[in-house]
Amino acid sequence: MSPLSPDVLPLAEVVALANPPETFRSWVPVRQEKWSEFSIMQCLAPDGPPDAGETSFVVDAEHQVLGSGAAVCIRYERNLDLAECPENIALDDDGGLEDDVIQRILDRVQPKQGFRTVIDFRTLSVDSFSAEASDGPFYPEARVLSPHVHFPSVLLSSLRAMHRLPQARHILLVKTKLDDLSNSVRVLKLCNPFGGSHLLKEAEFMTNLPETNFLVRPTHMVLDEAGLFHGLLSDYHPASSLNITMSLLHPDTVPPVLPPSGDDRSSGSLAGIPASISWPVKLAWATDIAAAVAWLHAQAIVWADLKTDNILLCTDGHCRLIDCCPGGGWTAQWCPPEAQSLGWEGTAEGDVFALGLVLWCVAVEVAAGQREQDFVSPRLLWTDGMPQWFQTLVSSCLDPEPGRRPSAYYVHETLVLSGESNV
Repeated sequence: MSPLSPDVLPLAEVVALANPPETFRSWVPVRQEKWSEFSIMQCLAPDGPPDAGETSFVVDAEHQVLGSGAAVCIRYERNLDLAECPENIALDDDGGLEDDVIQRILDRVQPKQGFRTVIDFRTLSVDSFSAEASDGPFYPEARVLSPHVHFPSVLLSSLRAMHRLPQARHILLVKTKLDDLSNSVRVLKLCNPFGGSHLLKEAEFMTNLPETNFLVRPTHMVLDEAGLFHGLLSDYHPASSLNITMSLLHPDTVPPVLPPSGDDRSSGSLAGIPASISWPVKLAWATDIAAAVAWLHAQAIVWADLKTDNILLCTDGHCRLIDCCPGGGWTAQWCPPEAQSLGWEGTAEGDVFALGLVLWCVAVEVAAGQREQDFVSPRLLWTDGMPQWFQTLVSSCLDPEPGRRPSAYYVHETLVLSGESNV
């Protein structure tokens, strides 16, 4: 596989794209608050509104110090006896419990510093409620470290949280005073209630991978004083994912909805979306991504979750993969028709289907490919002037029949050879 080639990138343009002046443009600062790290989770019923939820936060946390204060999780279910009650309002409004309700609960239950207090809340009448509490570890998602993970380690207590990703609150920007990190900003991915075990699996997966320039690897594992695994540190790239990059390039543009293949309802043009990125940069990024997928397949690794969210635009102007550990699930929006089969866990052909959608997103500068129907091969819409050879290559990746799709290796080689002769 050809290595990433910096010399094919228009330097001034790509440096500007990969190093935006708004360094933390997709992050929110971690602020000193009475109740910090506030989050809400709703459990959807099969038919109808949510029937259960949680409101979680940390009380009296020391500013930016992870694991400080008292963690609180207030759980509640839909109250069928009282239609007008705090828990039903929280579930219907999707906004969590109101502040005055939380304060009344905390007046009765005193959370313990350094622990996580789970409170089962229920309204009994207009003037009374029950609040049954139990204490456990502050970070219940922490895992016993696998002996097969061999990254350098840093202590969770040495990290200071600076910013948080709004759509994924377990991902933070942190600083540390350790000499070997030179007080630099890093990305911390913490274990979370839905992926603690998978993150440890990802650490083991990354440990055993051969060295490569196609992926963004963790730099450190994060442990507590007892040696439990809490997460992974990696280098910070301010441009963030391709999804965010494209979204910010065209904030007022509504992504097109792709009709099923064979549908001729529209002209097939996206002339309304102005081009903000030159073709040489797009071609270089497409080549980076195809090379990375081909490299994974050469290691007999099938991913199943390739999408623009999992492709990072790095400070050197190249695109690399993140979160590429197999077994982490898949996203219907990026999946091939065969993914509807029961028990589908991904194939090389499925990765190529997602690769086709990603290359289309890069070419037409959209964050994601919206399809009228998930699991149906779409008919792609193109901006004016898109090279025909590129359209043909990308469309072949989306063939409804898996066996007719090209390999990732072929896609990469075609991008290299056709790009050289057709730019």
